[in-house]
Amino acid sequence: MVLAAAGLLLGFGVHRLVAGPPPAPALAASVRFTEISGPAGIRFHHQSGARGKKYMPETVGSGCAFLDYDGDGWQDLFYVSSSDWPGVPGKPAYPALYRNNRDGTFADVTTHAGLHHQRYGMGAAAADYDNDGDVDLLLTCIGPNVLYRNRGDGTFEDATKEAGVAGDPVEPGGLRWKWSTSASWLDYDQDGLLDLYVANYVRWTPATDVACHTKDGRKAYCPPHSYVGVPSLLYHNEGGGRFRNVSRESGIGLHEGKSFGVAAADFNGDGWTDLAVANDSSPNFLFLNEGGKRFADTGIEAGFALPGTGRAKAGMGIDAADWRNDGRFGLAVGNFSEECLSLFENDGAGAFDDRAYPLGMGESSLTSLTFGLFFFDFDLDGWQDVFAANGHIDTFVNETNAIITYQQRPLLYRNERGQGFRETGAASGLTEKMVLRGTAFADIDRDGDLDVAAAWNNGPARLWRNDGGSSRNWIRLQPRGKTANREGIGTVVRVTAGGFTRQAVVKSGGSFLSESERALTFGLDRAERAARVEVLWPGGGKEEWKGLAAGRHYVLPQGGLPERVF
Repeated sequence: MVLAAAGLLLGFGVHRLVAGPPPAPALAASVRFTEISGPAGIRFHHQSGARGKKYMPETVGSGCAFLDYDGDGWQDLFYVSSSDWPGVPGKPAYPALYRNNRDGTFADVTTHAGLHHQRYGMGAAAADYDNDGDVDLLLTCIGPNVLYRNRGDGTFEDATKEAGVAGDPVEPGGLRWKWSTSASWLDYDQDGLLDLYVANYVRWTPATDVACHTKDGRKAYCPPHSYVGVPSLLYHNEGGGRFRNVSRESGIGLHEGKSFGVAAADFNGDGWTDLAVANDSSPNFLFLNEGGKRFADTGIEAGFALPGTGRAKAGMGIDAADWRNDGRFGLAVGNFSEECLSLFENDGAGAFDDRAYPLGMGESSLTSLTFGLFFFDFDLDGWQDVFAANGHIDTFVNETNAIITYQQRPLLYRNERGQGFRETGAASGLTEKMVLRGTAFADIDRDGDLDVAAAWNNGPARLWRNDGGSSRNWIRLQPRGKTANREGIGTVVRVTAGGFTRQAVVKSGGSFLSESERALTFGLDRAERAARVEVLWPGGGKEEWKGLAAGRHYVLPQGGLPERVF
């Protein structure tokens, strides 16, 4: 029996969700990730423009995004392409949008959808910014960013000029070669309209490219300190398809960084969405939201800006999750080789402690250079695991460091019920060595477990199907806002089953240059029902349901009853 109680206003707060010590680690389900890009019809090949000039952006791109662009209930897939540089001969390069055929294959619909345009793309962020029921798409670039509005008929139109989000100049006189990276849609002031955060990297143009060389005189890619960082951007959604640049008045634009990744969640439990930003070889930002008016960077005092040794790492990808199931959103950050991953535990008040080494992520990730990464429950046991996409920036790195390679395999960390993480990538079929960048997850075949896509820098796209994850029970929940934004971004959902509670936040961004699917997948292990589902909407409204069955996908309308999708 489903029970509903709507409209109760509560402070969100931070709650410890586990009563007593967690149970002993269970045996891992037999899960393997099968690479299916070829059989699935994914033919995308990223083009970086690398022709020997060693321009810094060639090492970075690009990302990918899962989105249901045609509203049929199946996750489609978008890959971002870069291009050749002006004046350099080469063939055109375009992004690719693949429609899910619902049978394990995808069809290339890029041209029909109106996305067949050549740009030096970096990342993608998908969300319904105008609350019309159709998912729109932001493309971040070197040069102007592009906002594609979904017409609702399977096509997109360029709404960048109308919306005003191309990317304002970041220095006096204007900088034509603006370099944006990751982006996140969020409703930072809880007015029901999605605002937009865009991370910017460094001041760079082909004309100002710095020449760096190896000890033996070969041209090499320069380190980040060769360039000056720039502020990122925050746009307020004014309604009617228009945005206002509030970067400086919000406090975001007062901080120069070399920003690569952004994760949005309520880190201090006050009910407002904050932003954690990974910076490359400069201190990370922790922007705490001050009541929807301004953001204050508390990264230094929170212990997030300078992890581990007290020195800045080369932060790339980032994600947030309640990985201890204690009601607190922690963080994972991808870093350079010989720096290891960072795994931050949250004390509940917005202070962080890097626990990568004691919890099993430190030594095992030392030789990896991680760009994209995310939390997800790949074996559906109710605990958030970590996928890390790896690959170096220099093809000849192994000549100077025998233990580090250019191509690297992904890492897959299984969460041992909050007590540590065990790397199981090779045992789970992730043995191919690649040069991966952005990565994202979604349930592409609606079997309940989560599949993975990744972009290979200057190489072929990858898509892995999760085989075996759905041997455990699961439930998928998709909040739909009414007074909140339609996609429910910023909504916290808590699911109690099997004697403990796990929680997740509906979010945009995370990982690196990429977007994962919006619906939340909760692993229930052997539980056949969710004993309780709590939905905490942006602004404080709370709703609760009991007894929702496992193995089903529900839409949770704000103020209404759960609607089963499949």
